[in-house]
Amino acid sequence: MIQNRQLYTHGKLLITAEYAVLDGALALALPTQLGQHFSFSTQQKEGIHWVAKDLHQKIWYEGQFDVEHLIAVTPNETADRLTQIFQAIRHLNPQALRSGLSIESTLEFDRKWGLGTSSTLISALASYFELDPYTLLEKTFGGSGYDIACAVAKGPISYRRSEKGVSVEQIDLNWPFLEELYLVYLNQKMDSREAINHYKQRGIDKAFINEISALTKAVIRAQSLKDFEKLMQQHEDLIGSQLELDPIGQTLFDGLSGTFSSLGGWGGDFALFTRKENIPSLKEKGYHTIVKLSELCML
Repeated sequence: MIQNRQLYTHGKLLITAEYAVLDGALALALPTQLGQHFSFSTQQKEGIHWVAKDLHQKIWYEGQFDVEHLIAVTPNETADRLTQIFQAIRHLNPQALRSGLSIESTLEFDRKWGLGTSSTLISALASYFELDPYTLLEKTFGGSGYDIACAVAKGPISYRRSEKGVSVEQIDLNWPFLEELYLVYLNQKMDSREAINHYKQRGIDKAFINEISALTKAVIRAQSLKDFEKLMQQHEDLIGSQLELDPIGQTLFDGLSGTFSSLGGWGGDFALFTRKENIPSLKEKGYHTIVKLSELCML
């Protein structure tokens, strides 16, 4: 472990297998060009000092933790979460966090966007303390781990997890229709844990997982916008049926052309949509955070 170190980790977007990736479905995921910077430096003063800044360089959290019990001097929700992470790190590496340490984190994206504030954090801490990031994730936030894979990926990946571990493969997306793919922020942040709990309340069968995996493979191979839209609509319908929820194309964007697909917990975070012609209608509906997929993601 290098005592003074600068680290950078990427955000993430899950294009296919939302929820189903938890149960072994093959997923298509993209690292974002925006991520989070971390600066680790030792300090003479005992304790751990953390400063977290947003994309405007404004401090949104600052706290002090003692090294013996890894408890925050001033507890709050963020401090409690960091305490949990520090204690997991100490459990995995008993020699970690035994001396003074200053950590500063700086986001490049809006915290509300759901692009991986937590996964970029776990990836960076695991790297600094020389831990397996998937193990640290399991002992803290939980989840499928695709976001951890995206944190260090250099481009699009296919991701699958199983009892044997995780399988990550960097892939080439030769989509000739890439310039017709956009992202729109739905103006609300969804709680990932609540969304996952909703999903887990429903029984999952192998046929559902296999169908999602087959759709992921077909989406990766798609060579026309028409085929891509058809596949993504099938994916939306299948996930919607499993969740017993109507897809956003029916609830929020009924009547618009192309296809709309939820990328986070359904009803929040970002959605993927096709066709530039939809942008004026989206702005009329109050959706003003709209970017090209190719401008946000590493493709």
